[in-house]
Amino acid sequence: MRILSRTHLVLFTGLSLALMAGAGRVSAADEKEKATFKRVSFPTCDGMELGGTYYPSVPAAGEKDKDAVVMLLHNFSHGGGGGSHKDGWDDLAAKLQKNGYAVLSFDFRGFGDSKSVSPEFWKFRHNQMLKGFRGAKSAESIDQKDFPRYYYSFLINDVAAARAFLDRKNDSREVNSSNLIVIGAGQGATLGALWMAAEMHRQKDTSPPMIIPQAFPRSMDDPEGRDLAAAIWLTISPNLEGRPLTTALKAALVEVARENKVPTAFLYGKNDGKAVNLTLDYLKAITGMNGKRVELKNTGEKAISSTDLTGSKLITERLSTTSDILKQLSRVMDERGSKEWKKREEEKSRYFWTASGRAKQLAKLAGEKVVRPIPSGVIGLR
Repeated sequence: MRILSRTHLVLFTGLSLALMAGAGRVSAADEKEKATFKRVSFPTCDGMELGGTYYPSVPAAGEKDKDAVVMLLHNFSHGGGGGSHKDGWDDLAAKLQKNGYAVLSFDFRGFGDSKSVSPEFWKFRHNQMLKGFRGAKSAESIDQKDFPRYYYSFLINDVAAARAFLDRKNDSREVNSSNLIVIGAGQGATLGALWMAAEMHRQKDTSPPMIIPQAFPRSMDDPEGRDLAAAIWLTISPNLEGRPLTTALKAALVEVARENKVPTAFLYGKNDGKAVNLTLDYLKAITGMNGKRVELKNTGEKAISSTDLTGSKLITERLSTTSDILKQLSRVMDERGSKEWKKREEEKSRYFWTASGRAKQLAKLAGEKVVRPIPSGVIGLR
């Protein structure tokens, strides 16, 4: 492990012990069989129905409920596809569950179980770019292999839809979304980092009801990003299907990890030279400020064994990745503590985007289930 500051020494101390495999170790298949889960679906802001899997917290003997929920964001590519059940995602979800975390995994639009669309979907201009748009006779499903490459940035709205689903679970007391952890891989991690930065600018209107629904609020709650407990990125990508996002991604990572002090861990294969260099560049941006080193607890990087595997392919039984993730989260939650549960009533609330230097933008009206499409300016895209 590279040591960039004292905080990085703390981050993954002792993780090499996870490489030791003892007799009687439970296999990934056994873990998945023992998991308690149910298939779920939830709407996006633009007429998609996303398919996912929800794992309630079921701590194993000796573990305690962490009062936190983990959102898993799968990696994907235009040519290679992707999905929430590929590679080691199901195994990771099962192990997180047994360690006391609730977990939500889901398929991004066009992947896996997230292909059905409603007629409402085709009313949005960005969706009319897609192959299935034929006016009144538009398709009832979509597939990512038909996406133009510039469409993939709109998948960030699927992350927002997953957050809204968890907030509804929160209000039924099934989870505490005030302690939200995000784990993503590849381009899924890229979208996750941009979304987390956007959440730092989404605020609930707490002023008295307005006669004019679109009127600016007089008072607002803290940014929704304050509920983000940690981020773990597996080989985060600087591009989104060939679109370079280096500047926007770096700005998002700095805003989340340094400015808002959300513990952020970068995991990658030790033999993946490109990921090594990119990670060090990101950490330099995060921990460097006016030429001075900023000490950030539990933010750092970890090279996984002697491998060049990338993204969720790092989640295999022969590598320490899952153990590394569990140890990182245990440290973070022990030091952060659990934020108190609060009722959100998101569907009854108005939200605004409050990006610095920009006029407030309406994010959601009362009665709408999900935040509206995230403006490109909020996430630093043009």
